[in-house]
This record gives sequence, structure tokens and C-alpha cells, in this order.
Amino acid sequence: MAEPDERDVSHGASRFKPAAQPHLRTSQAPRRSGFAKFLCFIAVLAVLVLVGFIFWRHRPVSVYVDGESRTVFMRSTVEDLFMDERPDVASGNLVSVTGNVLGEHQGNPFEAQVDGNEVSYEESRGYQLFGGENVSFTDGGDRLEEYTTEVTRMAPKLEVVVRDGTPEKGYMVQQGAVQYVSDWGQPGTHEVRHGVLSGETGDGTVVEEPRNTVVTVQNIHPDNDEKLVALTFDDGPSYFTETYLDILEQHGVKATFCIIGEQVADGAYVIGETDAAGHLIASHTWDHKQLTTLEADQVRQELGDTATALQDVIGANVNFLRPPYGDLDSGVWLGSGGNIAVSMYWTHDSLDWETPGVDAIVHNATEPMTPGSVILMHDGGGDRSQDVEALPRIIEAWQAAGYRFVTMRELLESDSSIDLSAVDLGSMPPDGMWPTELA
Repeated sequence: MAEPDERDVSHGASRFKPAAQPHLRTSQAPRRSGFAKFLCFIAVLAVLVLVGFIFWRHRPVSVYVDGESRTVFMRSTVEDLFMDERPDVASGNLVSVTGNVLGEHQGNPFEAQVDGNEVSYEESRGYQLFGGENVSFTDGGDRLEEYTTEVTRMAPKLEVVVRDGTPEKGYMVQQGAVQYVSDWGQPGTHEVRHGVLSGETGDGTVVEEPRNTVVTVQNIHPDNDEKLVALTFDDGPSYFTETYLDILEQHGVKATFCIIGEQVADGAYVIGETDAAGHLIASHTWDHKQLTTLEADQVRQELGDTATALQDVIGANVNFLRPPYGDLDSGVWLGSGGNIAVSMYWTHDSLDWETPGVDAIVHNATEPMTPGSVILMHDGGGDRSQDVEALPRIIEAWQAAGYRFVTMRELLESDSSIDLSAVDLGSMPPDGMWPTELA
């Protein structure tokens, strides 16, 4: 068979087509090579810029250690400088959560000052130097052992606010005509730390500060000097109580009866009558002990047992107190455990307990007459025959002078400077905590 002619188009077309491909490839190669070189150039430039930037950010700078110049790399830390200098300072101790030394010189290696500002060891590890700083090193502080924590409630403190004068020595026994809770306060929360090494337990950080419980002490001044007076009877109920109730009803008078707890059971009926007639029922403790001579648990028992007994009879919380002998101070408030909200004193002591005679009782209970007066009489503790005879004369004398008799609660309400919002709660809120120490 004859060889095909190279010029034969019908046979040569397929043979010459492939020959065109190399020509196309060689024509595109230079363009791709130039683009790659450009990318390489950009990458090298970026690396150089990055290296230059890193070098610039960490270039050598001068700082001063105790006034002497030192060269460090920019952004070195204070700890780095300490490691380079190794100044002659002593490490602190490792201490327990209660402050006992667990290991000498096992605490922080140093403390520092930078331009006069204190820098702790912990801060020094991230404190960067930029040049020109004045640095000095001192002995290290103590390091606290590792510990676990729990959050517990933190009792408020008792704050006593005294109006109408300040006592000369501490808080006087029942200063002012009335002492009352003006803020029950709220407990706070704080950490309790348990040391891992020592096994000790100690107080930690306060999470939320408590709000103090506040007792306000003051005299009573009815607004606009309204002529109001309160009549109070201690030591009941007794044989004489119903006679008193009859006299009070005849004269349209409301009074305050301060009840001894151990007498509640036998006098329940007359106590109910007294309450139903609109008189105020108050506590006079369980058995008339002098509260300032008792321990805190005894104070709580005297007040708590009486309040419970009275509530069982009248169906209401009793939080007004007439302390025996008028003897009550901040220590009694602390020991009360929140069982009272108001402690009442008096401005007029009838001295009826001395049985000085009817005229003397009337005089003692009526002189002088001033708005906000509180009269002390007794419904028990002895023969009250003189009181029964004196009571109508006392009432008539005050009424003739334009005065109106009210309960102690009403007398407090007449003075707008007295905030009874805490008293109106009846007792300490369920989420409250009574203080154990003075503010």
C-alpha cells in the first residue's frame, strides 16, 4: 500500500490536529509563571512586614530598677524582669485559711512597685513593660493554701438609733418612752473556706452584705401637739381587772394591759374580754424576771413563751413589751431573738405599788400634763384597791384638760416621726435572721 501523501487533507487532518496542542500550551505558560512570581513576592513581603512588626513590638527598651537603667525587651513582664535581676528579697509564707503558717518562704516570691503603684505577684505575671518604667521589688506576700468553699448566711448586726439625746454611757436602760424595731434587716451571704492542707475552716469573701436590724429609741410627740395620753396597767390579769374594765368603759377610755405569761391560763377569760373591748394586750414577760440579768436563751424563753400563750388566747401576735422594772437595754434586744417589736416605758409613775394613798396616786399620774404622756399603773402584784378608787379621778382630770386616752399603739401612730412599718409586719420576716452583736 502506498504511503499517504502528507498533503492529503482527508488523511492528514487527523494527524495535524494534535500538533496544534503544544502550540497552545506554550503560549499560556508565561502568563501563569508571572502570576505565581507576583504571589511569591506578596507572601515574602508579608512575612517581612510581620517579622518587622514582631521585632518592633518586642524591641529592646530601657527600664529602671531601683533607679538603675536596665535593658529589656518591650512587653517583657515584671516577673521576667525579676527573674533576670534576682533581687535580694524574701518570699512570703504559705498560710492556712485561718492565717496559721503552714510553710515558711513558700509563699509569693516578691511584690513590686511600678511607678509607685503596688503590683502583686499575681499581677506581675501579666504586667507588661513598655520602657521608661521605674520598678522596685520588695518581700513577697503570704500565699493562701488551696481551699474549697461553701456560701452561708451572714447575720446582720443590731443598730440602735437614739433620738432625743444621746446616752452618756453606752445605751441606757430603756432610754426614751419607746424603743421599736424600725427595720428587721436582712442577712447577707459569705464564703466559708475549708483548707485542703490544714483542714481548718475560716471566713472568706462577703458575697452580699447584710442589712442591719435597726432599733429606734425616742420619746413620743403627737403631731401638732395633739392632747393624747396612754394609760397602762402591769402585772395582770388579776381580781381587779374586770373592775378596771368597767371603769374604762364608763369613761370611754382605751388602755394597754401588760400581761404576765404564767397568769394567762387562769386569766384567759378576762384577757379575752379585755381584747374584745378594744384594749391593747402587751407582754410583761413570763414571770416578771429582770431581763438585763438573764442570758440570751432565758430572755428568748421569757418573751417567746408569753407571746405564744397570749396568741393562743386572743388569736393575734403580741409584739409589744413592758419590761419588768422598765429594765431593758441593747443586750436584751440582742437576746430577744426577734420576739418583740416594741418596748414601752412611761413618763408618769403612779407609784401605786407603794400604796401611797389615793391622792398621791392621782397626783403622780396627772402632773405634769403633756401630749404623749404614758401613765404606769398596776393590775396585780398586790392590793389594788387604791388604784380602783384613784382611776376615775385620774381619767376625769386628764379629760377635763382636753386630753383623749388611747392605747400605746395609737399613741405611736399619732407621731409621724415613728415608722411602724416593721412593727406592722408582726414579727421578724421568715427569711430574716436576728442579730447577735451590735453594729
